[in-house]
Amino acid sequence: MFDLRTEAEMRLHSERTARELALKKQREDAVENENANEGQNGHVAVTAETAATTDV
Repeated sequence: MFDLRTEAEMRLHSERTARELALKKQREDAVENENANEGQNGHVAVTAETAATTDV
């Protein structure tokens, strides 16, 4: 059986991995949404990020 320290380390590793995967998925979804918005009618969607970096 695992000792308490090893169990805690395993739990932290699992939580970190889950957090990293969730952030990666969130970024991928954001890129997909941005690409889908750009494809509509040939226009680029203006978002807070693009408005801050371009003259609109």
